[in-house]
Amino acid sequence: MGPGSDRFKAVTEERPLMAGTIVPAVPPPALCIPDIGPRKKGSALLLMLGRAREAGALRQVESVHDALMLRERMASTAVGKGVAVPNARALAVLEPCWVLGRSERGIDWDAPDGLPAHLILLVLTPPDAAPGVHLDAVARAMSLTRLARGRARLLEARDADEMTAVLRAALSFAAAATPAGPA
Repeated sequence: MGPGSDRFKAVTEERPLMAGTIVPAVPPPALCIPDIGPRKKGSALLLMLGRAREAGALRQVESVHDALMLRERMASTAVGKGVAVPNARALAVLEPCWVLGRSERGIDWDAPDGLPAHLILLVLTPPDAAPGVHLDAVARAMSLTRLARGRARLLEARDADEMTAVLRAALSFAAAATPAGPA
């Protein structure tokens, strides 16, 4: 291997499967963005990925942004009712995380119902996370915004701390409502 080959070492080296790794139940306030300024999908994703990088969950923004935009070109991650759940499993992701962004004006996310996205829940996981971790994280993110009341509370939250509190309450309620398995 020649000079510069060390820069690919982290990308190509084998790592053990992260069996117990899960996406944190609630993103910290640093990963909640009360007002996403950009009106374009790509710019909004860059802003959110920048936050993930600042929080230490992401090695580099560009490759993950490229993967997210490719995914969006194939099929939109908007689920309707003003919600989008872009997601990626990528080598540049160091640890599973969510980034929650809110846009007062809304962002055209090619939703099936034609409505702009006001709530964007970005889900990121590394490829070495246990199978199912990524899909579970996406499903959990979508469940948080399924009910109109939950969406309204997130839209009405005054700041990142309040957004985090709303998510924490919603997840607590969902956990309490989930029936326990057989004993």
